[in-house]
Amino acid sequence: MDNIINIIKSRRSVRKYLDTPIPKEIIDKLIEAGKYAPSGMNEQPWGFIAVEDKGLIEELSNRSIPYINKLIEENPKKLIRYKKRIAVKGFNIFYHAPCVIIVLGKKDAFSYEDGCAMAGQNIMLAAWPMNIGSCWIGMMKVLDNDEWFRKRFEVPDNYTIVASLALGYFDPKDVPIIERKPLEILKYF
Repeated sequence: MDNIINIIKSRRSVRKYLDTPIPKEIIDKLIEAGKYAPSGMNEQPWGFIAVEDKGLIEELSNRSIPYINKLIEENPKKLIRYKKRIAVKGFNIFYHAPCVIIVLGKKDAFSYEDGCAMAGQNIMLAAWPMNIGSCWIGMMKVLDNDEWFRKRFEVPDNYTIVASLALGYFDPKDVPIIERKPLEILKYF
């Protein structure tokens, strides 16, 4: 029990990756961990796309940026932090990770977003003790209705993007230590 608690407490979002590929058998193990997430009515509503091709990862990022800029224009106050990040020359929404796992959800399944989010978290938690960092990239959802994306990755019409996970090996000195804020609400009855 202590081991999983330690993994949960120590895991951080990583935004700087080493240029080292993750072996396919490790990616398969991570996706297997995702498959074991709980889901509403045990529908297991997820699908996964693993992208390791650097050119495709770059293209996914480049195709996302115009959609993200439109979101920023529509919500400038809410997305001010993202506007600063995206303005950096050479910005990549996946932070140049060597692997991206796209988590898809079956739209007609009961609470597919929740199940897929838990599948994504399982992948990130399983990766951490293997010295593989991760970052939840919610902004990739902007490509959900993009014709190129859906055709290129053969996404069925009844599936939608829930999230994408940037994954890669990292140097521990590049991971900030961030303290948790005190809970605003904690009540016992």
